[in-house]
Amino acid sequence: MERNLRKNLMVVIILLLALGFRFLLEFIFISIWDFFDLSTFTGFFVRTLFVVVFLVIWFSITLRSDNPHQKLPWLLLLTFEPVLGITLFLTFGRSFKQSRRYRKRPYMQGRNYITQEASPEDFSYQDDAHAEIFKAAHHCSHHQPFYQNTAVEVFKNGETFYPALIQDLKAAKHTILFEFFIFRHDETSRQFADILKQKAKEGLQVKVIIDGLGSARTKRSFLKDLRSAGVDLIINDKIYFPLFNTRINYRNHRKIVVIDGLVGYLGGMNIADEYDNTIAYHYHFRDTQMKLTGPANHSLTALFLKDYYYNTGIFIDDALYYPKASPTLSNHTVQIIESGPDSNSPTIRDLYIKLMMNAKKSIKIMTPYMALDQETLSAIKLAAGSGITVDIIVPGVPDKYIVYKVTKAYISNLMASGVHIHEFKKGFCHAKILIVDDEIASVGSYNLDYRSAIIDFEVSALVKGDAVKTLTNQFNEDLEVSREIEKKQWRKRPLFSKVLEGIMSIFTPII
Repeated sequence: MERNLRKNLMVVIILLLALGFRFLLEFIFISIWDFFDLSTFTGFFVRTLFVVVFLVIWFSITLRSDNPHQKLPWLLLLTFEPVLGITLFLTFGRSFKQSRRYRKRPYMQGRNYITQEASPEDFSYQDDAHAEIFKAAHHCSHHQPFYQNTAVEVFKNGETFYPALIQDLKAAKHTILFEFFIFRHDETSRQFADILKQKAKEGLQVKVIIDGLGSARTKRSFLKDLRSAGVDLIINDKIYFPLFNTRINYRNHRKIVVIDGLVGYLGGMNIADEYDNTIAYHYHFRDTQMKLTGPANHSLTALFLKDYYYNTGIFIDDALYYPKASPTLSNHTVQIIESGPDSNSPTIRDLYIKLMMNAKKSIKIMTPYMALDQETLSAIKLAAGSGITVDIIVPGVPDKYIVYKVTKAYISNLMASGVHIHEFKKGFCHAKILIVDDEIASVGSYNLDYRSAIIDFEVSALVKGDAVKTLTNQFNEDLEVSREIEKKQWRKRPLFSKVLEGIMSIFTPII
């Protein structure tokens, strides 16, 4: 009760601060006017200029080809708070593709960066049951599917993922590609940093990409030590001034490791203490990572080197990073899917929708955040309405209170369509998993929200084979420590929560 009271009080304080900001702007404007004794003509000119800027931005939003649901929050914000609305739009609302840093990187466009994979004519969609899915994935993301030549291993939580990654990093002989949204300077991060520094000193090519916002709190001395040891460290879109700078909005949320071009990892986990439950933390952290062994890692390598090229302007196509891998006997089909603001469409989102529309028996989803666009919401509701069992696990303990309110805003709508929503009572679930019919699955960095769909750079792996059985078993285990939300009880939540959830749901396209 005390915790909920503190959270509600925090929301009230935020609203009061927003109102205070509005009055402060008016006070500053009037004070400057009186102090400099500005003329009526000057006042008319300033206000007219502001109105012109407002109208230009208003019409630019209206004429954009975005979904109407993406335009509405900006138009509302501009109408009710023009000064703040203009500031936020020029910071968070402008198109990535119109930025100079994208236009001067031609290898980012289309499949230009994919140089070491087969062309569409060199492979066939051998999986009869899901050939249409893999074909669509290739059409959207350009990466080829790899059939029965790449082994897949699933890791549950950092306590199993970190030891495996450490072992593979220590065994590296030639190259290490290491990319994470968050790379802190805590105990876990220092352990990995020591290995990376040692490998760089041994003469290996060690390239590290971390996100400028996700790793903003990482100490400069920690990063300086990495560079001093010979690690090629890149900070993705480092932020020097946050306002009117689109770099703060379009973040690299990917988690990729490729070792010697033959062993790779991807999933939801970053490098930080909280992902490893062997270290005391304030709640249990649930996440999933996958290890790939085989030629499918060429896709992860290409994606990493694309991100490297974006930040440095250096395009690497060296055979050292694409060694010929002996096929690993496996019953898995693996295909890497990438998406981001540089894509022509929200690729992973579209694949999620196609997977759900093709479901025949069941859909299983685990997501830490749920801010659904209309397309995804409709696909989930249509599947549930068609008699398909849809189970969604969301956190029982949130890590971001306001974002959690957005997640809750969709629960009533989904439950009304027959979707089963479960709260992970053991703690916070950060895994990003979609399993369809217990036969095909997607695991990666993609959250079920607008930001992952349209704004952030993401990666996921589409997988068939024994790994899907493991994912399904783990999902069922998570259901056992989750509580299904009941409609009757859900309706009894406080009125304040209902109002806040409704307000926050309007702004999901820009959160």
